[in-house]
Amino acid sequence: MENSKLQDFVTITVFHNRITFGDVRRLQRDYLPYGLASREQVEILLHLDGMIERADRAWADWLATAVFDFAVFNERSVDAVESGTCNWLLDHLAALDVSTKVTRRLERDLHQALAPIGPAPSMVRQSASMSELGLAA
Repeated sequence: MENSKLQDFVTITVFHNRITFGDVRRLQRDYLPYGLASREQVEILLHLDGMIERADRAWADWLATAVFDFAVFNERSVDAVESGTCNWLLDHLAALDVSTKVTRRLERDLHQALAPIGPAPSMVRQSASMSELGLAA
């Protein structure tokens, strides 16, 4: 996908100063049918998110999911989180001049993705003595 086509979408959207449900569907269908493919596309859309005053709820849901998927699964491997894309995105979000619902959600989700995974509390086995279980020794 050419970024010039995406830039055309952004220009029209900024002119209208809103993103409708139809705009989100058109973006998915016509401009990014295979999702986000480059850091430049991520930057363009996050910049757009900070410029628009009114947006349909579908915009925040789609953008946060698409950007998260790009950052975490862009290399399509188990070690994608280690690729540095997540850290790049966190740095980019910190450098943005605005805080939106999408940027806050992305920061939270990316920090969770980068956190080391430990055993779930319900999975930790507790040892009990025979008497605690009501069994005779």
